[in-house]
Amino acid sequence: MKRRALLLGLLPLPALAQPDLAQAVRERLQRPEWLRGDFTQTKKVPGFAKPLVSTGNFVAARGRGVLWRTVKPFASELRLTQNEIRATQGGQTAMRLDAAREPAVRVINTLMFSLLNGDVSSLADLFELSGGTKRATWQLALVPKPGALQQVLRRVELEGDGFVRRIQLFEANGDESVIQLANPRTDVPEPGLFQ
Repeated sequence: MKRRALLLGLLPLPALAQPDLAQAVRERLQRPEWLRGDFTQTKKVPGFAKPLVSTGNFVAARGRGVLWRTVKPFASELRLTQNEIRATQGGQTAMRLDAAREPAVRVINTLMFSLLNGDVSSLADLFELSGGTKRATWQLALVPKPGALQQVLRRVELEGDGFVRRIQLFEANGDESVIQLANPRTDVPEPGLFQ
C-alpha cells in the first residue's frame, strides 16, 4: 500500500543527504550547451484576486546567459549575463542593473543560471537542499542560507527529469510564482544572442 501511494505521488520522495541528493539530481539532468523552451508563469500577488499569467520562451546558454522573452500579456525581454540584468520593452531598455554596482545582480544571475542549466552544485552554495528522486524524476526544495538572498526569497521548489520542468518561488514579500517549462530543445539558436 505504501509503495503504491509513493508511486502515485501521495507520499514524499525518499530524502537524501545533501551531497547524495545533489549527485542524484545531477545524474538525471542533461546539461546541454544551449537549452531553449517555452514557459508559462503564474504569479500570485497578495491583494489581487486573480493570478497574473504570462507566457513566452527562453534560451539558456551555459556560461553565457539566460534570455527570457515574454510574449503575452505583452512583449518584453529579460536578459541575464554574468555582468548585468537588462529588461527591454518595445526595443527600449526599461531597466539595467550592473553586477559591479549591484552585488545582488550576481546572486540573482547565479540562481537563474543554476536553475535553468541544472547546476546543482552552485545551488548548494546558496541554499540548504532537501528533496528526493524517483526513477528518472527528482524534486528539490531550496531554503536560502543566511545572507542577502533571504531578503528576497523564502523558498524555491523545483521538479524535473532530464530538464527542469517546474520552478515555484516563494518570495519574502508574500508573492508566489509557478513557472512551468515545456518543449525543451538543445539546438543552437540564432547567432550572436549573447554577444
